[in-house]
Amino acid sequence: MYLKKLSIQGFKSFVSLTDLNFDPGITAIVGPNGCGKSNIVDALRWVIGEQRARVLRSGKMDSVIFNGTTSRRAVGLAEVQLTIANNRGVLPLEYSEVILGRRLYRSGEAEYLLNGVECRLRDITDLFTDTGMGAGAYSVIELKMIDEILSENTQDRRRLFEEASGITRYKKRRGDALRKLDQMQSDLARVRDLTDEISKRVRSLKRQATIAERYLRYKAELRTAQMNLLKLEYSRLLTDEKNFEDEIIKISDTCAGLTAQVRASGAQFEALRTRFVAEEKRAQRNRQAFVEHEQRIIKLEGDLRLEEANRQTIAQNVRRLKVDRETTAVEREALASQRESTEKQFSGALSEANKTSQLLDQASTERDIVRDQLKTVELQREALEETVKNLDQQKLNHHRHFDLLQGRIIHLKEEQNRLKSEWKSEEKANETASREAEDAAKAFQEAQKKLDRARGARQEAEVAHAALERKISRAEGDIGQVERELAAKRAEVKILEDLVSTYDFFPDAVRYLLTEAKDIQVTTLSDLITCAPEYRAALAAALGPYGGCIVVETERVAKMAAERLRSEDMGRAYFIVLENIPIFLSSSEPPPDALLTLVALRDEVYRPVAELLLRDVFLVESLDMARNMLDENGGKAYRYITSQGEWVDGRGVLYAGGSEEGGTYSHLSRRDSLRVAKDACSELQRQVDHEKSTLAGLHEEQRQIALYEVIDRAREADQLYVDADRTAQKHAQIRELGSGQLNVLTRRQHQIAQEIANLEEEAQPGSGQLVHIDEKLSEAQENMKSIDHEIQSCRGQLEEMQNAYLHAHMSAVQAVAKRERLEGDLQRIEQRQLHLHHQTEVHEEEHDALIQMQQDASVKISELAEFLQVERTCRNDLNEIKTEDSTREHELRIELERTNEHVRKAQRSFQAAKEEETNVQIKYSAVKARREDLQVRAREEYQFELSGMPEFEEVDDVILREEIQETERKLQSMGNVNALALEEYNKQNERLEFMMEQRTDLEEAERVLVQTIKEINRTASKQFLDTYVLIRENFQKLFCELFGEKAKCELDLTEPDDVLESPIAVIARPSGKRPVSIAQLSSGEKTLTAIALLFAIYLIKPSPFCFLDEVDAPLDDANVDHFMQMIRRFSTETQFILVTHNKRTMEMANRLYGVTMQEEGVSSLVSVRFEEAVALGE
Repeated sequence: MYLKKLSIQGFKSFVSLTDLNFDPGITAIVGPNGCGKSNIVDALRWVIGEQRARVLRSGKMDSVIFNGTTSRRAVGLAEVQLTIANNRGVLPLEYSEVILGRRLYRSGEAEYLLNGVECRLRDITDLFTDTGMGAGAYSVIELKMIDEILSENTQDRRRLFEEASGITRYKKRRGDALRKLDQMQSDLARVRDLTDEISKRVRSLKRQATIAERYLRYKAELRTAQMNLLKLEYSRLLTDEKNFEDEIIKISDTCAGLTAQVRASGAQFEALRTRFVAEEKRAQRNRQAFVEHEQRIIKLEGDLRLEEANRQTIAQNVRRLKVDRETTAVEREALASQRESTEKQFSGALSEANKTSQLLDQASTERDIVRDQLKTVELQREALEETVKNLDQQKLNHHRHFDLLQGRIIHLKEEQNRLKSEWKSEEKANETASREAEDAAKAFQEAQKKLDRARGARQEAEVAHAALERKISRAEGDIGQVERELAAKRAEVKILEDLVSTYDFFPDAVRYLLTEAKDIQVTTLSDLITCAPEYRAALAAALGPYGGCIVVETERVAKMAAERLRSEDMGRAYFIVLENIPIFLSSSEPPPDALLTLVALRDEVYRPVAELLLRDVFLVESLDMARNMLDENGGKAYRYITSQGEWVDGRGVLYAGGSEEGGTYSHLSRRDSLRVAKDACSELQRQVDHEKSTLAGLHEEQRQIALYEVIDRAREADQLYVDADRTAQKHAQIRELGSGQLNVLTRRQHQIAQEIANLEEEAQPGSGQLVHIDEKLSEAQENMKSIDHEIQSCRGQLEEMQNAYLHAHMSAVQAVAKRERLEGDLQRIEQRQLHLHHQTEVHEEEHDALIQMQQDASVKISELAEFLQVERTCRNDLNEIKTEDSTREHELRIELERTNEHVRKAQRSFQAAKEEETNVQIKYSAVKARREDLQVRAREEYQFELSGMPEFEEVDDVILREEIQETERKLQSMGNVNALALEEYNKQNERLEFMMEQRTDLEEAERVLVQTIKEINRTASKQFLDTYVLIRENFQKLFCELFGEKAKCELDLTEPDDVLESPIAVIARPSGKRPVSIAQLSSGEKTLTAIALLFAIYLIKPSPFCFLDEVDAPLDDANVDHFMQMIRRFSTETQFILVTHNKRTMEMANRLYGVTMQEEGVSSLVSVRFEEAVALGE
């Protein structure tokens, strides 16, 4: 099993979909700091169920979603998928490839996927339990975890041991069991409290039932007296109601006259009020007009003052503008004079700049001519130098070439001789390789046939094994189901046995003899007789009180029992003495329709008792049929009983009513239920035995398949096939290489012979060519001397021309600078002149506007003065009108108040009459409501109608009330009486039985849970100790391998009495050191110690894969080599993925991933497989 692929998208810095493909063996992940290497480790932790944001280096879980960069927006989803090759079946799934997925949305929603199907986090956690691969297991180790593994806090270290020993699931089960036990004990305590409380309630109700009948009789007498009192009161209320109706009619007539008087006074008042309102509105309009004129006067006065102030401001602005215009005129004259002077200076500077520019151009032309001549002569000299150099090289090459030809000919002749001997040796080796290749091909074909046969056998065995596994699983499930049913049924049997043995439905005396007096051999009649369930009620009714009788063999035993009851003060009991029953009763056969034929006895010795009680009892379908049977038999002393337990006998006694509960019936019911439950237990036990026998057969059949032996044979055949294939390919390659080598040798011999001939022909002497080269060389050297003189002359002329050019260039630069400065002065003067011209125009326009504003203000002031005079006149007129309106309004108000007083007086009289009518109406309504209430009360409480009752003869209500008081006194003297005591007693007793069953079930479940916890502790402790011992031995061996033979280390359980919770101390002493604690070790020593401990665990239970995040960082080169040797050693069983910066670690990897961050904040991958890279390099 190994990790196959990790796909990351939107997780931290991996925004785009990124796939990491892993191979079995070692994979290294490298990259600079901050590029996102550790994000790959976080992605792996996250997808296998890590829930701690701190472990993922985040503040909260949604921080793992890519949050964006300056160039990329944030995403809303983080998703990671992990593909696992389940080729060894480590994961408990049928799939050979398992794909885990986890998604987290920014909204907070999360999803877990298993092979594309949504699942729960618990499913992922359970999948990895005890595999060494969970989120908290030892499959992912970071550098900081080295300190945590070796720290004083031993929880992280202990978790590794628990994962390796496989007790994680046991501890989880124990925790679940302890929580269930706590809950169950709490429930059991509540059930016990309830049963105690209900038991007290049942005993109390039993005593109350005897008082209920007398209480109900008193209640009936009280009801009759109260009904008579109710009728008397109803009759009197009818009379009062009629009197009140007459009085209401009289008062209504008085109210009608007062109403007419109130209306007349009201009409007069309304007319006056209308005149007053009209007058008031007119006065209001006049007052409003006066106020409006007053406001307009105030406004006009304000406007007038404002316009006066505005006119003064305009005059001030006119004076200010005059001064500004004079200042601008003076500045314009000064600028005109300055511009004329600057223009003259600019003309002189312009002519001077043109002159210096012409001189500069002339000097530049002359300098360029001399420079071109010098360049031409220098090129000629360079050409001559190249010619001389080439001629010297040709001369030297000629001598070297001749020497090389001679040496090459000698070397080729030696190689020719060597190739001849090699060709002969290769020919012999090729013949041998051909024979070996043919043998290897035959062996490969045979291995392939064996492999096909082994694979077929393995496939058949796997199919058969899987089928048996399914059958075994079903069988185990069936056994578990039946065993649970059996346990439940046994609990039911135990409860029923306890209930039957208590005899709680029988008198205390009977219960004492059966449960306490064990030395006296007695039993009850109901324990001796049984019948079918459908006849149980009939049998219980037929036995009646005799069902609880004590049955003894002799009268001596009966007296002994009676004496014991007297001595213990336990009351009395009925006894049936077998020796005293007349024998003749059992001498004849019972009638065929007698109830006696439907019952069974525990022993035939008790038949006389059954005949005595049941011989004359017959079963019928109904009481009507029983009455007919009695009439037919002439009233003989027979008893006819129905299946419901109702009966009638010849004496005229009738037994009927509700269902039978308690006493003999309940005891018979419990005893029959116990028998049925025991039969069911026996049947379930037979089913369990049969299922276990079937399961054993399946296991034996599975063992005979010998799947693992078949798999081993298939693996051996597979290995033989691979070896034969490799051998055949090797020999075929050798043969092909040999044939190719012969061809190469033959071609090479021909090439050498041809090359020798060519070289001998080329090596003929060539002295004529050498003389020609010497002549050309002398001529070229003479030409170079004449050209050197010419170059010296040109360089002197060029230097003079350069000095003249620099002088002219300086003058031109100065002239141009002067011209540009004067040109800038002219531009500034022109801009200032334009500004002053524009300002003069603005001043003119502003002056004209201010003059116009002065004129407008004077006109407006005159108009406002005229308006103000008109408004003051109107205000004075309205003030006089307002005074007249106030006088008229006062007179009308006095008359209106006088009329209103007449209206109020009439209304008070009317109101008094209405109040009197209301009082009478209230009394009438009260009487009517009381009468109707009496009707409702009679209907609801006493179920009769008062409205339709005949004439009631009045009686003295005092006598009735005394009778009611006397009856109530009797009821009160009885205290609190539960009238439904019997019904409540049955309900509470049934509830008590149910709670007792629950209590028994809970106690049994508690016992099972305690036993389960003990078993879990025992199994987990043994498994942990066995693994701990092996890990300690492996740790000591590996520690010595890393630190030397003299190094010492130890593991110590600090609390050996509590193995499952004891801290585990680590003691490590490298060679030559005696540290007091692990904390005194160096970082490298801590790392090697943690590695030794980790791989000691891997020797016991290797994890399918291991992620190591920069664990080798503290190690030097020598220790890195030790570390990687150990990694290589364990890589056959465990797939290693290392995040590292160390080059030595990278060299050991089969595949290398490089993590880069070419775009800021976004990680990307580069992958290299070393085998492919080496193959490409070759």
